Amino acid sequence: MIRKAARLRGRLALLACLAMIGPAVAACGSGHSGSGSGSGSGVELQFWTINLKGGYQSYIEDSIHAYQKSHPGTHIQWTDIPDFEQTQTKLLAAIAGGAAPDVVNMTPFILPQFVSANAVYSIGDLTSNLSAVQQKYVPSLWDAGVVGGKAYAIPYYGSVSALIYNAKLFRQAGLDPAKPPTTWPQVFQDARVIYKKTRVSGFAQTLDNFDDAGNPADILAGEAGVPLLNGSGKQAAFNTPQAANFLSNYVQGMKQGWIDKISATGAVMDSAQALAQGSTAMVFMGPWILHWLKSNTNQSTYQNFRIADHPVGDGGAANAFLQDFAIPRASAHPKQALSFAQYMASTSLELAKQAPVLPALVSQTKNPYFQSSEATKVLVDQNMKFYWPKIAPVADLFDALKNQFEAAYLGKSTPQQALSAAAKQWDQILATKS
Repeated sequence: MIRKAARLRGRLALLACLAMIGPAVAACGSGHSGSGSGSGSGVELQFWTINLKGGYQSYIEDSIHAYQKSHPGTHIQWTDIPDFEQTQTKLLAAIAGGAAPDVVNMTPFILPQFVSANAVYSIGDLTSNLSAVQQKYVPSLWDAGVVGGKAYAIPYYGSVSALIYNAKLFRQAGLDPAKPPTTWPQVFQDARVIYKKTRVSGFAQTLDNFDDAGNPADILAGEAGVPLLNGSGKQAAFNTPQAANFLSNYVQGMKQGWIDKISATGAVMDSAQALAQGSTAMVFMGPWILHWLKSNTNQSTYQNFRIADHPVGDGGAANAFLQDFAIPRASAHPKQALSFAQYMASTSLELAKQAPVLPALVSQTKNPYFQSSEATKVLVDQNMKFYWPKIAPVADLFDALKNQFEAAYLGKSTPQQALSAAAKQWDQILATKS
């Protein structure tokens, strides 16, 4: 199973969702052909993924077999790394020792660190037609791999937050479960009504540093529509009256009970547990949580759960999450590695049929499969954006913001004080580490 740590460095939402769903239920087809440049003749490529072997070994192995068949003379050596932290540590050691992989599964959280160290190729270095490559991919997923104006990653698969709610509690509160809230003012209003009528909290949204909605950066950028950094990227830009007013909704809700108090100090699965137990009415997670709910509630309870698009904030889009592929500069075969990375991205539809993820290729998001259920429709019907800063010290920035939000939630500071303190910490971090 994919392990979960308390901090951003050890958290990875999409991998957690895959692990919770369980073993793969179908093998990947073998009809794929390679894409990109490089014939790969007489080449061995080292390929690293993050914790996919436990549930998705057949999918990966079948994909590799298909690529090797269509690229005679190419051999793919697959290594699966147990978690996010080990991937970063092992990659640094491999690069230092001259034995780096050719294609490595990364996330937008660690990619900027390797970009700043000039340890990975920009995609434009490896292809003569970058625009042709770029246009194949979902824009929000592609943009997550753009650092300093250059693309450094091929998107693999993604996800997006949704509203998961208890229709029974909506009815008990006199609300129409067929009309869930679509904006954040409506979320706050419905939460107040639910608590007043049922004494159950309206929603839970923990301050996890990565998991779906609830990250403080998402609350500021996505919900409140406040930029995180100034134009130069060197200073915090979120310390504004607009942000303070928006944050006061959470502080009030926690104090008055219509926002579940686990939102202050809990982890994302605490929110899921609260929904499963009927102690909150709404959570904001990817559709993967439905699989967990089905396995952890009885049938009569599970039938109360519904899924809808994530409420729209002033940021205009729901936060996107993703996995991608990078090509280390230590690769002996970088152009062939790019070919294989593009090919693996083309297999993500097969993965999506085993787990509720979004393929990175635009053409695959139009597959009729994604209109087959509400849980798959939310993946393709929503506007998405990757809001988080794509700079090396992002983990330190998020830790500072999370700690100050928690202080405000617990009544240890006012929203304005929390934002001022966080902005000061961000400026110090950006001055010394970026």
